Amino acid sequence: MLAAAAWIAMAGATAPAEAAPVAAIDRAAAACERWLLDPASWSDDITGFGQSRGLEPQASVPDVALPPATLRVALHHWRVPIGGGGIYVTTSDRVPMCHLSGGGPFDLQPAIAALLGSPQWQARWKPAGDTRRGDMRTRRFVAAGDPDLTMTLSYAAAAGGRTDRVQLLATFQYQPGK
Repeated sequence: MLAAAAWIAMAGATAPAEAAPVAAIDRAAAACERWLLDPASWSDDITGFGQSRGLEPQASVPDVALPPATLRVALHHWRVPIGGGGIYVTTSDRVPMCHLSGGGPFDLQPAIAALLGSPQWQARWKPAGDTRRGDMRTRRFVAAGDPDLTMTLSYAAAAGGRTDRVQLLATFQYQPGK
């Protein structure tokens, strides 16, 4: 119930650039890639970074949308709206990470599957692992252009799942030399 309330609260703001689900997920992921691979894109103007990526600034996000506790340092929050839901984008200017959390009153799984199957995505990300636990799937990826950038993505294993919970979690981390 708490997660559902958080998504309902997230839907309150209207966006000038509301996106279709596949485009919204890709926009959020591309923002994370840019944040981690090009710090000069935000180091002098964090607000401008969000605007240039089509992200809505957020003063805060629900706890359920925050990254793991060890990554919660010097956070900045944005949102990519999708209909009555959207994707929160959380970055840190001290820890090389970016975190996505998404959901809404519709099933995001088909959009996630479509994005992961697209040639554009496959040119940017290479699979590095895939596990299932219950009705959730977790996939790990390594950036094609820089193996120090990794992403862990969790989402529903099949379409038609619950929409009263977070439907997309992704944590991007830049770890040089790992």
